Amino acid sequence: MELVTPPEGAVIGERVKFPGFDGQPDDILNPKKKVWETVQPDLHTNANLVAEYKDAPFTTSAGVCQVASIRNGGIK
Repeated sequence: MELVTPPEGAVIGERVKFPGFDGQPDDILNPKKKVWETVQPDLHTNANLVAEYKDAPFTTSAGVCQVASIRNGGIK
């Protein structure tokens, strides 16, 4: 298990974005909708250690978020 790490220079509290996926966060998540259970299977790391959602990298203003060593792994 490893943490997903933001790039150096990322602003603390900055929203992570996914190119190609526009939208605003929900004000309150309804636990009955099982949002995490729906999204989680599409979260993974690629061969270059970049964290992705449906092949779109976790992106901040400073670049992409990565893991240290787990290639092609799931994110939970």
